[in-house]
Amino acid sequence: MLAYLLRRLLLVLVVVWGAATLAFFLLFLSGDPVNLLLPLDATPEVREQFRKAYGFDQPVWVQYLAYLGRALQGDLGVSLRNQTPALGLVLERMPASMVLAGAALIFAVVLGVPAGVAAAIRKGSLLEFGVLLLALLGQSVPVFWLALMLILVFGLELRWLPISGYGVGPLPGLPDPAHLVLPTVAVGTFSMAAIVRLTRSGVLRELRSDYVRTARAKGLPERVVIYKHALRNAAIPVVTVIGLQLGNLLSGAVITETIFAWPGVGRLVLTAVTQQDFPVVQAAVIVFAALLAVINLVVDLLYGVLDPRVRYG
Repeated sequence: MLAYLLRRLLLVLVVVWGAATLAFFLLFLSGDPVNLLLPLDATPEVREQFRKAYGFDQPVWVQYLAYLGRALQGDLGVSLRNQTPALGLVLERMPASMVLAGAALIFAVVLGVPAGVAAAIRKGSLLEFGVLLLALLGQSVPVFWLALMLILVFGLELRWLPISGYGVGPLPGLPDPAHLVLPTVAVGTFSMAAIVRLTRSGVLRELRSDYVRTARAKGLPERVVIYKHALRNAAIPVVTVIGLQLGNLLSGAVITETIFAWPGVGRLVLTAVTQQDFPVVQAAVIVFAALLAVINLVVDLLYGVLDPRVRYG
């Protein structure tokens, strides 16, 4: 187990290094950084000063090694627009993104798993048809359209919920729950639909197994058969997709955060891209890569908890 954990931690470092390398070279693939970062009417003297100030006059491999050296020390550059550390800007916005992603994941799991189980045990019924129809719609409707419809109906027409901002929550650092509802539903609906379909197929497969028939023959209550045996054995692919969805929710909420004016990393990245603030984009790429790698590691370790037959070699 320890050897497996050490190998996976090494892979996490490799993933972070790969993301840092990709983020660095994408800037050069986009064109001359000086032309991208300075206005077109900048004088040659200003351009030359800019090249020397940011090291763009050095060979690319020298810049790359210097970039990796600074990254190992936690220095991912300075925002060109705010003149503050890019990593600090990303980490400052990260709590808001994590709150939104966590709320969306809870929404997806709390609704998705029971709905998938209900569709499996009521196979062929109207309930299954309705659940599958909603799941299909949840995976088909674009996130931005759903977000706009939620704003139109619940924010502008019914005036039940606020349509933008973070609000002031009951606890320091937490948002107002009312401000959290609409973005949570908008960003979590796709994940909920994926969890519903995978849970249903997994439970259906387990309900046909011999051990389920044996458990029923022993007279175990149906609730115990379904939730303690069938659902637990179907949980590994469900946990896998939950981990993947958490990563998607963290890194893919750019549109939702922009529509709802949510002060998260996604909105920060979109602003940085439009303003050509590449150090901030690079820092966000590295932070998200590290988070996704750690999430995948945690999901892999959960396999042994869910199924004692899983061994880490």
